[in-house]
Amino acid sequence: MKQLKKRMVSMMLILLLLVTAIPAMPVEVQAAAPGRVTGFSAVYMQGKTKLSWKKARGAKKYEIYRSTNGKTFKKVKTVKTRSWKDTKKGELWYKVRAVNGKSKGAFSAAKSVYTLRGWIPFRVQGNSFISAGTSIFPIALWNDGGKKVSFIGNSKDGRNMKTHPIMVYNKQTGQFEKTVFTNQSYYSGALCNAAGETNIRTHILKRKGKYKIYVAGLGMIYPYVNAYDDSSKYAYYIITYFKVGGRKYSLTVSNEPTAKKDYMVQRVK
Repeated sequence: MKQLKKRMVSMMLILLLLVTAIPAMPVEVQAAAPGRVTGFSAVYMQGKTKLSWKKARGAKKYEIYRSTNGKTFKKVKTVKTRSWKDTKKGELWYKVRAVNGKSKGAFSAAKSVYTLRGWIPFRVQGNSFISAGTSIFPIALWNDGGKKVSFIGNSKDGRNMKTHPIMVYNKQTGQFEKTVFTNQSYYSGALCNAAGETNIRTHILKRKGKYKIYVAGLGMIYPYVNAYDDSSKYAYYIITYFKVGGRKYSLTVSNEPTAKKDYMVQRVK
């Protein structure tokens, strides 16, 4: 009996030595999943699409995904910052998610953008009986996206016109001028032809490449607004609207010396 006890004690000692001799295996602790990215925006300006978003809880990095059809997304970049610029052209969709080690957060809502550029080369006076004295703004466009875009303008009889706001920025006061007659913060603009006539069929302009559209400044009558042509004191800004398929975008253009870069396109509802 004593020998049996000795053997059992010896075996337990041997087992204890074996257990203590085996090195402990490291246990990998999975980081908590980061929060969802919010405040995500996509804006096309200065020849690039600028993406930005708010800081996500627990994020160490961010993965950026891009799509050319809004359905199939592919990861294009991983960044530590909360912004990124893309030079790819076309109609593009983006979404972002936060990453912490192997843990990944939920994707942001997808945002689309279209790569269209434009600027205001000058202001002219309407030269038809209907538009005499009215301000006309040619807008030069460069459609870099490769798709046909439809600018949202007037009904066929010109009675239902989509307003394209025209704003006059005062460089000395840092504020937008009030309109001459109605004291509003912008003039109502409408798509027109080169002569300034708005009661024509200008509700859809589907084109590719480089071309011009025209916006008439309703209420911007000569000579009351002539002073605004002084580019050392004032700058014109116009917001136009267009569609690609059923998706609506806004295009903001100006006549500033840097106007060919001073434009902005973003998706609107």
